[in-house]
Amino acid sequence: MASFNLPLTKKSKAQPATAPVWHPNFRNFERLPDTKVVRTAFFISMGAIAVTAGLLLWAGTREYHLHVLSQQIAEAQARIDSKTKQNNEALRLSKVFADEEKKLSEAANFTGTPIRLTELLIQLGQTLPKEISLEIADYRLTPSADSTKPSSELMVTLRGSARGTADEASGAASSYIELLRTHPSFAAAFDTVELTNINRDARTGFLIFEVILRVKPDGKGKNS
Repeated sequence: MASFNLPLTKKSKAQPATAPVWHPNFRNFERLPDTKVVRTAFFISMGAIAVTAGLLLWAGTREYHLHVLSQQIAEAQARIDSKTKQNNEALRLSKVFADEEKKLSEAANFTGTPIRLTELLIQLGQTLPKEISLEIADYRLTPSADSTKPSSELMVTLRGSARGTADEASGAASSYIELLRTHPSFAAAFDTVELTNINRDARTGFLIFEVILRVKPDGKGKNS
């Protein structure tokens, strides 16, 4: 006879698990006190203090550097002002020296010329042709146009007139200029004799001329 073994009773998997214990949570976490050992507010405060201290230190260091730079600038400006006064005084004295040197040089050139004004007037009077009349004899120092010559040179300007007809007056003026170039006294004293202007005076009919005589530099040709 067939036997039937009935399976042992097993707990059904379909049996629902025990329901967890449940209760409502009425806690308000925003209002509950902070129970941490070190509170979060402490870290926030310390961070703010550290940032503030860093900013104050940076600002103080910057102000100190600015103060040091200001002192250095003031000291440098004081030295510049002191040197500027000395430099201005040196420039003033240098200008005074240059002016005095120029005056001395002009005086030396003037007194060292191979012919003096009185001698020139005597020579002009002795050599003046009867057809020629001199109205002006200008005797002065002028800046030299030649860099190889002294800074100033003696120049004599003669203005006069020649009488006679056009041909006679022109011939007389040319002869007088040639006399100024070749006469021993004038040739020894003057480097150049140049006719700069000649024209006829409509009122008098005379021939008006102007001659420039440049004295030889450094007294060359001066009679001993």
